[in-house]
Amino acid sequence: MTTPRRDFLKYSASALAGLLVLPASRRGFAQTVTPAASDRNAFPQGVASADPQPDAVLLWSRVEPLAGETDPEAVVQVSRSPEFGELVLEETLTASPDTDHTMRILVRDLEPDTTYYYRFIAADGATSRLGRTWTAPPMDARRPVSIAFFSCQSWPPNEHGAYQRLIRDERASGERGIDLILHLGDYVYGLPADPEESFGPPSLADGETADAPATAAPAGMGMAGMGMGSDGPTDPEDFDLYLAGHRRIYRGYLEDSDLQEARAMYPFVAVWDDKEYGNEVWQSYSGGRYSPKKRTAATQAWFEFVPQILSDSLSVPGVPNEARDYEQPAPLNNAPMRDFGDGFLSMEPNNLAAIHSQTCYRTVRWGAHVDLLVTDNRSYRGPSAHPGYSAQEVESEQSSVNVFSNFSLFDGNLLNTLAQGRDANGGNPPETVVINGETVPNPRRNDPSVSMLGIPQKQWFKDALAASQGTWKVWANAEPVMGFRFDAGRINPEAGTGFLWTDSWDGFPNEREELMRFIRENGIANVVSLSGDRHAHYAGLVAENYEAETPRYVIPDFTCTAVSAFERGPFLERAMGAFGLSHLGMYRRQNADGAEERVCNLNLTMRKGATAAQVMSETNDLEQALAAAVPSPNPHLAYADNDVHGYCVATFDADSCDVTFVSVARPVWDPEIYPEGPPMLRAVGYRVDAWEGGEEPKLVRTFTRGERVFGEP
Repeated sequence: MTTPRRDFLKYSASALAGLLVLPASRRGFAQTVTPAASDRNAFPQGVASADPQPDAVLLWSRVEPLAGETDPEAVVQVSRSPEFGELVLEETLTASPDTDHTMRILVRDLEPDTTYYYRFIAADGATSRLGRTWTAPPMDARRPVSIAFFSCQSWPPNEHGAYQRLIRDERASGERGIDLILHLGDYVYGLPADPEESFGPPSLADGETADAPATAAPAGMGMAGMGMGSDGPTDPEDFDLYLAGHRRIYRGYLEDSDLQEARAMYPFVAVWDDKEYGNEVWQSYSGGRYSPKKRTAATQAWFEFVPQILSDSLSVPGVPNEARDYEQPAPLNNAPMRDFGDGFLSMEPNNLAAIHSQTCYRTVRWGAHVDLLVTDNRSYRGPSAHPGYSAQEVESEQSSVNVFSNFSLFDGNLLNTLAQGRDANGGNPPETVVINGETVPNPRRNDPSVSMLGIPQKQWFKDALAASQGTWKVWANAEPVMGFRFDAGRINPEAGTGFLWTDSWDGFPNEREELMRFIRENGIANVVSLSGDRHAHYAGLVAENYEAETPRYVIPDFTCTAVSAFERGPFLERAMGAFGLSHLGMYRRQNADGAEERVCNLNLTMRKGATAAQVMSETNDLEQALAAAVPSPNPHLAYADNDVHGYCVATFDADSCDVTFVSVARPVWDPEIYPEGPPMLRAVGYRVDAWEGGEEPKLVRTFTRGERVFGEP
C-alpha cells in the first residue's frame, strides 16, 4: 500500500508534522480493509482526536513497527457507526521514524454536530482500539456546551482515576455528558534521562520528601525535571538524546489505561504548562539554566504525541489565526539568554528560534455560546516578579528561584514594582525595595517590565476578546488568574504576609491589571477563566488590583485540581513547617469513634485566614474558628479544596455558566474493589449568571453532594 497522492491531499508545510488533510469524500461503500485476528498491540498508545470544527476533526495514533519495518503503513477508517458497516473515509497513511511513527490526519467535509467512530489498521491486520469523536455544532447553534477540564497528571500511570470517574459516570447516565476535554497543562512530568540507560534512583518530585519518595520511573524516563535536580542528559548539547527521552515519556504515559480510554472517547483541546519541559519554565529557561535545544526537543515531542489543530485553527472573525504547526528550526546552540526587549523577551537568536518553532495559542469555536481562547503562558513570558530574578542574574545563570519548594511570601506592591521594572513609578523606579523587612537595591531597576503572554500574543488575546460574538469568552488558562494571599505572619511574624505563587499570575500583577482593565473599560461581558496547575479546586473572582482599597472584580476564575500529582495541602504542610506552621496546612485529630485522621486546614487558612486556622487546629471547633477570623486574606475566594484529585465540568448556555468540582479519593484505587471507578468524595456546584459589560460577576453556590469540604459549615 502507498499513500495516495490525489489533488485533494495536502501535506502540512512541515515535513515533521506527519499530517494529512483529507476531505471525507469517500462515502457509501463497503469497507475494503478488514481487521485481522491478531494478538499484536500495534497501536500501544491508543488513538485520539482533537480540536473539533463544524466540518473537521484531527485524528491521531502511533503504530509500532514490525521487525524490519522503517516506514510502516496503517489504514484509518471513519464511520458513523461503531460497526463500520459503511465508511465515511478510508485512507492509507505512512508513519515515519521522523515523527516516532505517530500519525495525524485532519479529516474535512464532515457533518456538523455529528458523532463519528474511527480506527487504525496495521499492514498485518492488527487493529487499534475504537475511537469516538464528533464535530462541533454550526457556528450559530444555540445549545449548551459542556467542557470537562483537567491538569497535572504525574507519573506513574494507572493512577489517573479522575478520567475513569468521568467515563463511568457518563456510561451510567446513558448520555454523552460533555463536548470537550480541555487539558490545561502538565500533561507529563519529568525530563528525559539518557534513553540508553535503565532508570536509576529517581530524584525527588515536587512536593515529595525523603520519607515520601518519588515513584520509580520506567526505563529511560528520568524524573529529575519534576523538582530542582538534574535537568536531563549529561550532555546538554545532544538534541537527539533530549528528543528520544521526551518521546519515551509520552509513550509511557499514553499506555496508561485511564488516559488512553479518555483520549479514545472524547476529543481533547490541550495546551502545555511547564512540566512538559522542566520546572518554572519561561522561554528557553528552566530550572536555573537556559537550553534552546532541550526546549525545541520537548516542543517536537509534544507536537507528535498531543494532537491539536494549529495552522488550520478557526479564528474569531476579523482576528488572524496565529497558531502554526511545529517546524524544526536549524541546529541550535545553547547560547545565554540576553538582549531582553519588551515583555522581557530575550532576542537571542537561538531562544527565538526555539520558542517560535511552534505557535499553539488559538481559538476553538463551539456554536454560538463559546469561543474558547487558548493562551500559551510559557513560551513568551518573562521571568516573574520574584525578587530572585533579574536580567543580570539570568544572563549569568545565578538566579536562585524556587517558587514551589519554599514558603516565601512577597508583598503585592513589591511584586508590582518589580514586575514593572524600569517602567515602575512612571518610569522613575525606586533605587531600593524592601524584601522580607530588609532594604536592598532594586534588582529590576534597569530591566524591562514583564509579560506573561508576550506582546504579540497579548494583542491577539485582546483582539479576540473584543471581536468575539460568543455568549461566553472562555479563557483556557494554564495557571489561575486570581490572587492568593497568605497571612501566616499573624501567627509567626517571620513567615510574613503576602503572595506565594509568583510563577503564576501573582508574579505578573502588572499584566493581570492591564488585561482586567481592558475587559472592564471595553465593556466585554461574560469572560470566564478555566485554569489548572495549582493541584487544588478553587472558585473565585479576579481583581484588577488586589492591593486596591476596594478591589474591582472583573471575571470569575475556576481552577481544577490535579489528575494525579501531589495535593496542595500536604505539600504546604511541609513547606510551612519551616516556620512551625505545618498545622495551617494539615493536622491530625481524633474522630468521634476515636480513629485518627489528617484534615486539610489549608482550606480554612486560605479562605478565612491563619488566625481562624490556628484556632481550628487547637480546638477542632469550626464555630470557634470562624468567630476568631479576622478579615480574610482572600475575600474573593469562594471555594477551596486542597486535598483531593479530580476535575471540573463547566456548562455554558445563553444565561449562565455552571461549574461542577468533582473530587475523587487520592489514588491508588483498586479497580477490582471499585469497578465503577475511584469513589467520588464530593461534587460542588457554582454558578455565575451572564452579566453586562462593566458589571461585576457574582458567584453562587448551587449544590454540595457527598462529604463537605473541611473548614466549611
